[in-house]
Amino acid sequence: MIPNLFYYPNRPMLIPPDPSNPLNPAPTYINSLEASLFNRAEFKWNGDNTTVRTDDLSFWNRQGERLSYTPHPDMLKELKQFPKESLLNGELMHRHTKATKDLLILHCVMGWKGNLLLGKNWGHSRQLLEACNWLPLTCGTQLSYDRHVVLAQYFQSGYWNLFQMACRSDDSIEGIVLKNPQGKLIHSTSPLKDVPWMLKIRKPCKKYSF
Repeated sequence: MIPNLFYYPNRPMLIPPDPSNPLNPAPTYINSLEASLFNRAEFKWNGDNTTVRTDDLSFWNRQGERLSYTPHPDMLKELKQFPKESLLNGELMHRHTKATKDLLILHCVMGWKGNLLLGKNWGHSRQLLEACNWLPLTCGTQLSYDRHVVLAQYFQSGYWNLFQMACRSDDSIEGIVLKNPQGKLIHSTSPLKDVPWMLKIRKPCKKYSF
C-alpha cells in the first residue's frame, strides 16, 4: 500500500503595499510575478486541504489525520475513476462554505499508481490530472457543477485582475495561489518550511494586513 504523503503549505505571502494606498497591495508587484518561476495562478479556495487515497477512498488532512467527512455517493463514484494506489491533493469545499458542499477541487497528485512523486515537479503532477480527460476544469469563481470532483483552472496572465476577483468574492475564495511548474514536490512535516512549488497571496481581511 502506498504510504501517505503530507505537506504543510507555505504561509500567506506578505506583498508590498501600494505607496499611495498602504492598506492595499501594489498592482505592479503582483503583475510582475507573471514573469517569475511562479507563472501559474489559481484561486485560493476556502476549503480543507485534503489528500484522498484512491485505494480505500479515505480523506486525510495535512497533519496526517483522517477526516470524519462522509463523501457524497456520486463523489465516490467519480473518485473510483482514478488509478488505484494514488494520492490526490485538493481542496474539500464543505465545512467552511455555506452555499457549497461536497465539492473536491484537485490541485495535483502526490502519488500515482503506487509511486510517491517525491522529487518530481509540480508541473508533472498536474499533467497526470490533465490526462484524465473526463475531469472538468473549474470556471472562474463558479462553484456549481454537475460533478463533485473537478480540476482547478489556472491562469498565466492578469494576476492583478484575478486578485481583484478574489477580493470581490464571497467566503468561498481566500485569495490567489501561484504555482511554480518546476518546483519539486517534498514531504514537509514542519509549518515553518515553505514548499517550493507554491506562493499564497491572501485577500485583505480583518485578520490580515499588508
